[in-house]
Amino acid sequence: MNINEYQNYHETKAHTSAEFPYNTYLCSIPLDFPGVPLHWHDELELVVIKRGQGFVSVDFDKRLVHSGDIIIIPPPRCLHAIEQDDTFKMEYENIIFKPDLLSSGANDLCMIQYIVPLLDGSLPIEYFLTPALGSFEALSNCIRQIDLVCADQTPGWQLAVKSSLFNFFFLLISERQKKQSPLPPIPNLWRK
Repeated sequence: MNINEYQNYHETKAHTSAEFPYNTYLCSIPLDFPGVPLHWHDELELVVIKRGQGFVSVDFDKRLVHSGDIIIIPPPRCLHAIEQDDTFKMEYENIIFKPDLLSSGANDLCMIQYIVPLLDGSLPIEYFLTPALGSFEALSNCIRQIDLVCADQTPGWQLAVKSSLFNFFFLLISERQKKQSPLPPIPNLWRK
């Protein structure tokens, strides 16, 4: 795909506000719309399948997803789409935020060492998270916490959202590190 054709897929809709660049959408395919066509944007997106099943494509990797699955769509310019699976319905939540939400400034160690490499692909992660992943339950709990906090919106809810997002990415990066460098075997100290 050439650059001009690629630019045609740029979604220009503003998903977030300037003061807190975060938003959540609840969607249903085909009740709200038949599907989400191939597009890209500058925000990071988490797609959380709430009910049913369907297809999600991330950089042309199209997979069947089921209730509970979490899909990460990294910015910038990651082409992605969501489609109905035959006659199945699929309800899902879109969590969309600007990566800057996770930054504390130009010299932020967390942003430089973890978030930027995650976003530029030099720190590869799983994009399709399923119950087979060791930290899946903890990752799902982060999403549940975000949903609860956003529903209540008690004063300071934005702090809790950021906290849960940081924990989510910590778990994701930790999971990757476990796969990269397995722990050495523990010596049996009871043997003579």
